[in-house]
Amino acid sequence: MVRKWMFILLLIVLGIGSLIGYDGYRIQQTLIGQSDRSRLLPAEKKKDDTADQAWMKQQDTEQLQLTTTDEVRIGRYLPAASSSDKTVVLLADDVRFGSSQTAPLIRFYQEQLGYNVFVPDRRGQGASEGTVNYGWLDRLDLIDWTNQLMEETGTRHVVYHGVGIGGATVLLAAGEPTVPKQVKAVISEGAYARLDDWFQSLAKVNLPYPAGPSLAVASSFNKVEQDFFYGDVSVTRQTSRIMVPTLFIQGMEDKVVPPRMVYELYQAKPGIKQLYPVRGAGHGSTYSDNPENYKKRLRLFVQPFVRTP
Repeated sequence: MVRKWMFILLLIVLGIGSLIGYDGYRIQQTLIGQSDRSRLLPAEKKKDDTADQAWMKQQDTEQLQLTTTDEVRIGRYLPAASSSDKTVVLLADDVRFGSSQTAPLIRFYQEQLGYNVFVPDRRGQGASEGTVNYGWLDRLDLIDWTNQLMEETGTRHVVYHGVGIGGATVLLAAGEPTVPKQVKAVISEGAYARLDDWFQSLAKVNLPYPAGPSLAVASSFNKVEQDFFYGDVSVTRQTSRIMVPTLFIQGMEDKVVPPRMVYELYQAKPGIKQLYPVRGAGHGSTYSDNPENYKKRLRLFVQPFVRTP
């Protein structure tokens, strides 16, 4: 009788373990863009083109390819109307979380500040090959892109500006010891602080069951796939190493990245820093909620650090 119950218990444990393993695999495949079976991530939202997006389509941008990798990495370069040695490297959010904010920022930097603008596609995004990695591996590409831009375009003053996952990416790159000294300022909006913590927060919102064990399995699968656990990715740790002025922007009604994370990042940053919380704004809407104030804050922060000596 005891053996029978032990056998049943073993079957139950194996069954639960198999379900967790399968769910973990499904989550990891969804996170890297190879599947949509898990509801951990929201469905992609279709939006009509804005006036800024229509303007962007009319611009004569140059397509650049990163030369330091065998995998194709693509970016778009929009030169300033007048020759400039100042370039903003702008990283969009992932499409699932809304990337419509990129176009008005490109237009602002190019038209109103007179800067060149470069928008790279991160791995597994747009025209770039590779696997989606939420900025951890992309940070290395960003540094390579910066060096290539300086060599090919004569850029001497670089600003990193990222939105959402792009915001996390610029912080991860700026915290590297190899980041070029020509990077003068960083703007990060809607960035997560720690990858595992962020995935847990997404699971609480989007999944109807406790996903901790499944996420742990997914992290192990990702270690095999991309050589890092989710817990390895700490934007907070990288931010504590950033030596250039940094502006943190956060919509206080953000339902994708908890607003508490911006305070963790802000507190970690040494030296010159500013915090711009946007009341009532959700994820990716910090610009559209109050464009004039946003542009004023951006101009006052950026310009003092990129003046040509």
